[in-house]
Amino acid sequence: MVAAHDKILTWHLRDYGDDLRTAAAEAIQVAETTGCRTQLSHLCAVGRRNWGAVTDVLAMIDESEVDIGVDLYPYLAGNAPLSQLLPAWVTDGGADTTRERLADPVVRQRIRAAWADNALSWDEITVSALPGDQAPLRRTIADLGAADAALDLIAAHGNAVIMTAGGRGADDLAAVLAHPTSVVASDGLALDPAGPTGGGVPHPRSYGCFPRFLASGTVPLPEAVRKATSAPAARIGLIDRGVLAEGNRADIVVLDPDALADRATFTDPHRFPAGIDLVLVNGEVVVANGEHTGARPGVVHRN
Repeated sequence: MVAAHDKILTWHLRDYGDDLRTAAAEAIQVAETTGCRTQLSHLCAVGRRNWGAVTDVLAMIDESEVDIGVDLYPYLAGNAPLSQLLPAWVTDGGADTTRERLADPVVRQRIRAAWADNALSWDEITVSALPGDQAPLRRTIADLGAADAALDLIAAHGNAVIMTAGGRGADDLAAVLAHPTSVVASDGLALDPAGPTGGGVPHPRSYGCFPRFLASGTVPLPEAVRKATSAPAARIGLIDRGVLAEGNRADIVVLDPDALADRATFTDPHRFPAGIDLVLVNGEVVVANGEHTGARPGVVHRN
């Protein structure tokens, strides 16, 4: 069905750590069997011992005869529910069943044993959002009490506890961003520092993904612009966006390459970038002289 409609099958690989190569091979095999255009999202290797694995995955993509693309955001840490660290058998059956299991000391011991050889250490994981008591915010799981603290947080709040998880390598990041099949995707949210979404410490990618990439020098600026505009638009079939052309939607960013900078940080993420003077969406000015005009001409796209 996906192939027949020329749509894209998008994967969050089942493992970005020790089993990255195997997980990617599974996705590529599905692509080759079905003929679906395929996207491997957020391609990275988590854990120092796995650095370099993305190079093998990129080679597998190069060797494949089907259409496989990748995307990534230009940071050495990701963002996800803390509960994603649980072994799959713990969450089988849904939230209520998971909560019951986490109340069982025997189950907790099994989880701690499974976590003993994690590729990611507890000092590389920081609490970035949770309901209720905000005391754990910005603190590492190691600082909070390691495995027992993680289990307590998940038992109390389920998937609402969000972590920022590091453990990625700079060479891997550069290799993915420079690969011919890659496009840049923030995997972020639309946030307003002055509004109800302005709390917590979300991943800075929501504010600085594209300025960070464009200013990084990972690839020449024209190629960086292509990876952030026309390439992803073409990838998902937005035929009237991503390129400055007569008849296209006027989504335009005017920037100063010398001043362009991501000012959002992991500890202070609610900061807009520097070096962007003018932004038009659907031909209407939404940022002028670096300030939001209040205009909201954007629309939701369904493809």
